[in-house]
Amino acid sequence: MVNDDELLERLLEKIVQEVVPDLRESIGATIEKEVARTLSRALLESEFHKRLNQEMRDGLQDIYKEIVQAAKHGADQSAEADGNRHQADQLFQEAAQQLDNILQTTESATSEIMDIVEKHMELQAECAAILDGLPGGYAGPKEVTRLKSANEALGEDLMRIMTTLSFQDLTGQRIKRIITAIKKVEQIVLDLYLSTGLQIRAQAQAPDRNIEDLKAEAKQKVSELKGPQSDVKQGDVDDLLAQLGLD
Repeated sequence: MVNDDELLERLLEKIVQEVVPDLRESIGATIEKEVARTLSRALLESEFHKRLNQEMRDGLQDIYKEIVQAAKHGADQSAEADGNRHQADQLFQEAAQQLDNILQTTESATSEIMDIVEKHMELQAECAAILDGLPGGYAGPKEVTRLKSANEALGEDLMRIMTTLSFQDLTGQRIKRIITAIKKVEQIVLDLYLSTGLQIRAQAQAPDRNIEDLKAEAKQKVSELKGPQSDVKQGDVDDLLAQLGLD
């Protein structure tokens, strides 16, 4: 007769024989599924960051091109930046050099104009003294000659002033080019920051979402915030920048 201990031992052995293989298979399938899911997510995240990195590189390349165009002065405007041009730091130096040239041109013109004005202030004082010293308003040949000479000098120097003031055309063009480039760079940086920030936030909230969907959604959101910068739109931009950590 089988006692209770033997019966329990046989029962456990039977359970082990029947359950363990199924349990091993179930655990193996679960582990395999989880590993596949983890690898899939890792690959997805890798692709996401790869795409994000490329988007940032494209944005920086656009900035680079704008700096190239702003730094050009009298160069061939049809040539495209192709990666073989000067490094970005060199372009920044060239832009800074343009601003320095503008400052030097302005200072030189201002100094010349001030010298001319000071000269004629002295001539005006001399002419006033001559006129005050004329008896009965009568001018002799000597005084007339001096007044005519002063008047001729005034005419010539007024023309010099007009010529000197022509610097404003050149400096105006340079400043406009730089301001335009700065505005474009500002917009590129803003779009790039908003787009990548939105994609990173959306991907963190839904890691399994399609990368193209994340990109399209971010692009649409940025597009909605662009256009004429009304108070409402600018407020939305400021709020979004704050949410993305750019207070």
